[in-house]
Amino acid sequence: MPTAPPRTAPHETAPQETVPPGTVPPGTVPPGTVPPGTGAPATGPSAPQAAPADDPAALAERVAAAVTAHPSVARLHGGPFGVIATHLPGRRLVGVRIGVGAEPVELGVVLHVDRLITQVVPVLRRQVSRLCGGAAVDITVADLELPAELAALLERAP
Repeated sequence: MPTAPPRTAPHETAPQETVPPGTVPPGTVPPGTVPPGTGAPATGPSAPQAAPADDPAALAERVAAAVTAHPSVARLHGGPFGVIATHLPGRRLVGVRIGVGAEPVELGVVLHVDRLITQVVPVLRRQVSRLCGGAAVDITVADLELPAELAALLERAP
């Protein structure tokens, strides 16, 4: 008569192989890389990689870099009362707040007047949403910055 394998309680699970933090299990490919010999690029502007969900600080810094790289963005802004910010170790990243759960990503920007706001904001929203895995993005345009020549001319006007 065959013997049945030992039974386990429903809450017990088989032991899992543990992998030290920061390492990749054998036979897998780290995120953002491609298997050798495929010839495909690891990263590129057409397919930005989102930062791990457990590292909102790194994601906030990537969002800030992407937003400030846009030619129409003069700088980031904290919005009313400076509430649009991410708290990082030893400093605040003003102008970017990564939402928790279903909350949207919040951006505060000052734009140059070289393009219409209605042209710049949708581009920024799409770019940041891609970086954040499709999250909703709320953008506050806190101010507009005039070119130095025009600002000087307006100051001299009667």
